[in-house]
Amino acid sequence: MKLQGALFGCGMISEFHLRGWSRIPEVEIVALCNRTAARAEERRQQFVPEARVYTSLDALLASESLDFIDILTTPELHAVHCRAAMAAGLHIVCQKPLCESLESASALAAEAGRYPRCFSVHENHRYRPWFQDALTLLHSGALGPLRFVRVEHLNATGPAVAYKQQAPTGVWLEYGSHLVDMMRALLGEPLAAHARMHHLNSSVRGESLLHATYDYPGCTAVVAAGWKQAALTQGSVLLCGAAGEVWYEGSLTRGDSGRLRVSAGPVVLRDETISPHLQYVESFYLLQREFIDALLGRNPIKQTAEQNLRTLITTFAAYDSASTGQVVRL
Repeated sequence: MKLQGALFGCGMISEFHLRGWSRIPEVEIVALCNRTAARAEERRQQFVPEARVYTSLDALLASESLDFIDILTTPELHAVHCRAAMAAGLHIVCQKPLCESLESASALAAEAGRYPRCFSVHENHRYRPWFQDALTLLHSGALGPLRFVRVEHLNATGPAVAYKQQAPTGVWLEYGSHLVDMMRALLGEPLAAHARMHHLNSSVRGESLLHATYDYPGCTAVVAAGWKQAALTQGSVLLCGAAGEVWYEGSLTRGDSGRLRVSAGPVVLRDETISPHLQYVESFYLLQREFIDALLGRNPIKQTAEQNLRTLITTFAAYDSASTGQVVRL
């Protein structure tokens, strides 16, 4: 029998979650839940015509016999929704960030650590296939020790989703945390952070540009995220090691084209054109595949609540630095 799953939250990002679940043969999405039934009905017709539609989590949990739930609601609701799913004994995937504040995230991560079912946070940027290739090169020793890392995505426009425009925190928590997680995948936990933030986009209540420098033993990492009001989107990831480099140029979301180059000294070993859109879609599937394999006892979960909490600690350290103008020690 297939694992029975439900999707709670049918906004823009739900399309990519549903595409990923559809590729996993052990899974059947049997229910969709959304505050407005019309959005859930639209997703049902597009992807899972046999699924049932609900407008409240309580009704969903009372009516369905589920194995897992994929929670895609807004960050300030994650804690209450995850606790309801835990009370129902379900395996849980929760959209990042785990919560909207460190206090809430710390409490929920502690509960998730004691929870006997699988609990994963859907933070998928490190699952981009090109980035997985870069991690393999790093772990093989081909790049040598990293000396400088730069991760940046400066989107030309602001977010289309209303809650992202109105939230007191802006691009750094909503999108910069993705980039911080990529940095942590490469380097682990930093020693200190120094950051500046700016308001460039009048449609966004919170910050629309933040850039942070993180200190590591023997390495410096610079991370920048922005929602601009401009003509062009810029994105890149640069890994400079003692023995080699990886340089990705292109959107870290769903752009048209990207370029990946790997070099050792003066020699370019790889120079490839890749599709950011296809990489984006694939990363959803890869994280979901890992979650189901963990649920089936084949491997541990890597993107745990505790891991996302560490990403949030590093993310909020930059907020603290930008607010005070001081270096923040971690």
